[in-house]
Amino acid sequence: MIRPEETDYRNEELRKAAAAASLEKRKQQMRRQKRRRRKRLRAFILLGLILVLIMIAVIACSVHARNSRNEKPQAAAPAPAEQTEEKDADAEAEAASENIVIGLKGSSVQKVLVGDPYIENGAFAIDRRSGAIPEGDIVIKGKVDTSEPGEYKVTYKAKNDGDSASAERTVQVLSEEDFGDKATNVPVMMYHWVYTADDVPEDLDGNWILDTTLEEHLAFLQENDFYYPGWKELRAWVDDEISLPATCTVLTFDDGKEAFLKYGIPVLEKYNIPATSFMIGWEKNDGAGKIREYASPLIDFESHTYAMHQKVEPLVDGHKGIMAAMSRDEIKADLAKAAGLTGTNDALAYPYGDYTEDMLEAVRDQGIACAFTVEYDRVRKGMDPAKLPRVRVLGDESFQIWKDSVY
Repeated sequence: MIRPEETDYRNEELRKAAAAASLEKRKQQMRRQKRRRRKRLRAFILLGLILVLIMIAVIACSVHARNSRNEKPQAAAPAPAEQTEEKDADAEAEAASENIVIGLKGSSVQKVLVGDPYIENGAFAIDRRSGAIPEGDIVIKGKVDTSEPGEYKVTYKAKNDGDSASAERTVQVLSEEDFGDKATNVPVMMYHWVYTADDVPEDLDGNWILDTTLEEHLAFLQENDFYYPGWKELRAWVDDEISLPATCTVLTFDDGKEAFLKYGIPVLEKYNIPATSFMIGWEKNDGAGKIREYASPLIDFESHTYAMHQKVEPLVDGHKGIMAAMSRDEIKADLAKAAGLTGTNDALAYPYGDYTEDMLEAVRDQGIACAFTVEYDRVRKGMDPAKLPRVRVLGDESFQIWKDSVY
């Protein structure tokens, strides 16, 4: 028989064992909780490190991208021989940019109405050492599809004596809506010579225009987004083959006088507006030297004849110029010599605006696209391209008179 004190002892032992087991269980739970907390802490620390690394990577990529946009990549340093070759190539390229000038005939952005044929205006190039490069020697690359709206690039490259230069034209084929109003006439503006307030000519007359007045004209053209068709483009328009934008004009400067070349070209370059200089070619005017010296990508030198800008006394059948006393073959030879000087044969300004039937036939035989008299009018469709009119600009006329004549 179990005595009561033994029962109490056993119960006490059981309680102690249960308490110990419970305590051990709590300790184990606490150890598990600590391990879980340590794991979570390690996970948080690892995640934090990953986030920091990601942020560092993002910042580094951003800095690299910004530097890449602002700085040209540097190539690995070449061997000494390669460095010499690169320097020679750079020097040759620099010499080419100085020696050869290439420019586009007409606007650098040519606008074509969808469905019209594309007219290749061409380019001109001048070697400052030897003179004009024949237009036929300029390599043209690029195709234009005018069957639907789109934008195209046409490139031009001229080479001479180991040097080269290139230019690019954008051709926009536009829908009827985007093309806008179409020209019903084209004012071909006839300027002559330019002077400055510091260099006023003694024989000042209407042929002279102050450089600031010319600048006022050009600023107006630029502000009103005028279009400048090339000579082949104008000829196609006269022949009713294409449309031209309503707001368009062609700027011409007669004689190739140094006063225009010296003071007029910088103003045209300031406004990036193309123009034609009708150059008298012969030695007395130093046409060849002027073309080399004043070559500009905005100035298309065309013919004012080689040596026919001379008056004849007495007048021959009422004509002012010497061409009235020349045969057709002599006239053709002069025109060919002028084309050789300018490198192109797109346009001609008759000396004194005068012409004979032999002169007209010679112009047609030479394939000159547009020839101009001094008759005052705008060019219109259907006119004879061998005797087109121009709008004479007088230096002493008001801005409003000039504006009405061009706009």
